[in-house]
Amino acid sequence: MPTYWENLNWADFQQKVPEEFGVAIIPIGTLEAHGVGPIGTDNIIPIDLVDQIADDLNALVCPPIHYGQVKGLAGYPGSVAIDESVMRTYCEAVFNGVADWGFDSLVVMNGHGGNTSTLKKAAWAVHSRTGIKVLVVDWWYLATPACEEVYGQVGGHAGADENGYVQAIRPETIQPDKMGDHLIYNINPAVTVYPYPGSVLTYKAGEGAPVFDDDKAKRYREGAIAKVREFCQRVLAQWDANGL
Repeated sequence: MPTYWENLNWADFQQKVPEEFGVAIIPIGTLEAHGVGPIGTDNIIPIDLVDQIADDLNALVCPPIHYGQVKGLAGYPGSVAIDESVMRTYCEAVFNGVADWGFDSLVVMNGHGGNTSTLKKAAWAVHSRTGIKVLVVDWWYLATPACEEVYGQVGGHAGADENGYVQAIRPETIQPDKMGDHLIYNINPAVTVYPYPGSVLTYKAGEGAPVFDDDKAKRYREGAIAKVREFCQRVLAQWDANGL
């Protein structure tokens, strides 16, 4: 069972960090429209991923960062957009706070593509200041092979991959009766549009839309967890093998 930072007494923390836990892992997401799924999809998935792999990485689980950057979907009800400068400053402060307690490594489990650039900048700033090793994971990229294996296609925002993952753990939040072609927007690199004319975003024509199949959803989640776990373990092992 994972150990959560916020559940520890300060004296227990003092005993366990960094002697018992040299790795910290933090889920980061955002709040934005996700087709027929929940607004919190980008938080729900990385939180679950962290819960599933923390023990395998011998990592202490940090409290999540629930708010992030939103642009293309900021105009949809329920979305909360954090400015990039605020996001970077805040994440750097959190990462520095983690590093200052002596952790050897920090794994950042990102659930939202809009955060990626900022998280990379924050990760470098903290690594260069403190020397802590930082791994920023965009989980859906690592899970692409699992999506192709289970669904026979690539995923998309609120698509087969994200929708399937959430369906596997919170099926009550998925509303397939609301699905329609009007929700799907295939991203076109030739144009910029605010807001997107759809909250299900696909990146390859004819692929990526949600598939409402409970068995496939469970298989996809298991495959996604395995891919993310394997990659994180490999990076941590290579850092150790190289004496970093």
